[in-house]
Amino acid sequence: MRMGRDLLWLRDDHGMFAGRVRNWTRCKKEGENEPMDRIVFAGILWCAAGGLVVAQAAKPAAAADSDHDGLSNVLEGELLDQFQPRWMISREDCSVKPARFAPGLAVPTVVSDDGTVYGQAFPLRKDELELHFYHLWRKDCGQMGHALDAEHVAVLLRRESGSEGRSKWRAMYWYAAAHEDTVCDASQITRASTLEAEDQGATVWISSGKHGSFLNEELCTHGCGGDHCADMDKMKTEDVVNLGEWLYPADGAVWVASPQWPLADKMRRSDFTEARVKRLERLPETDVAWANPSKRPAQAAIYGGNSAVNGVAIGGRSTDTALVLANDKTNRALDKAQRNTGNALTKSYRNVRKALKGAATSTTRTLGVEDGNADANQDTPK
Repeated sequence: MRMGRDLLWLRDDHGMFAGRVRNWTRCKKEGENEPMDRIVFAGILWCAAGGLVVAQAAKPAAAADSDHDGLSNVLEGELLDQFQPRWMISREDCSVKPARFAPGLAVPTVVSDDGTVYGQAFPLRKDELELHFYHLWRKDCGQMGHALDAEHVAVLLRRESGSEGRSKWRAMYWYAAAHEDTVCDASQITRASTLEAEDQGATVWISSGKHGSFLNEELCTHGCGGDHCADMDKMKTEDVVNLGEWLYPADGAVWVASPQWPLADKMRRSDFTEARVKRLERLPETDVAWANPSKRPAQAAIYGGNSAVNGVAIGGRSTDTALVLANDKTNRALDKAQRNTGNALTKSYRNVRKALKGAATSTTRTLGVEDGNADANQDTPK
């Protein structure tokens, strides 16, 4: 049996090495006329390759890690399906639904606008995983539209001890990307508890035509004016298609590295930087925060100073806050805050009334007018 290859690549968990092989043989008998060093080198490579094949065959399917990120394919698939968001998309979207792309092609090529959602899972810090959910579109047909549109949503998971010693993953934070890396970046971040999405996917609104992702429908109009969420329906989805990693794409998704869109950049970075999370933690539990608040002034200028770009009325709340939400958990806090505010206003009113009464009495005394003399003086002709 003969094998002819110009270059043989072998990969293990520790790296890669290559050996140049030309017309080498598996059996010594067939390779008697080959130089001894070539036979030995070929034999080493053949044995190494065979050993890897055997090792992979013996490796349990549950432990297989196709993208070499330290997470098994099975775990990645289970978490991506568990935490896939509920997608709200417009019935009038010019690009219909997120697209499915042809495998094996370097240029992103749409097969169907069928609502496919792609996913990625990778370890972040100790006992933390980050999941990305990509909704990829044939085109952006809003203002300054263009071919191909890559947007996404992310969630940070933390491992907890479950029953019978099994690990349980709980969502800590959600992030929704809206026009990242542009002046109109309206991406948001919030606690999973704020959205009641600690054990399941959050509900995400996708703006019509522009495809920005928003953690609340009201936020959809708080960008530079190009986002709108109208006539929204819940999108029917199948299981998430795992993209793997940008260096090791799964299922022939080599198009992730195409320069025609910034998908590879999104796959390479975390959306939950320590600075961003710390800034969120300084805000109340009811808040959805802007991921990049420094861009808000420029957006206000672009949008003509419209109050919508400045967010909802939130009193003296930090400009980091995009929206204040209330759920079953936070309603109690809001009710308490409202009662405290009401009590404070009542107390303040009483104090002001008392102070005004005291000031009036003091004033009349200064003028030499007593309560009793006031009536008498009114009856005395002048």
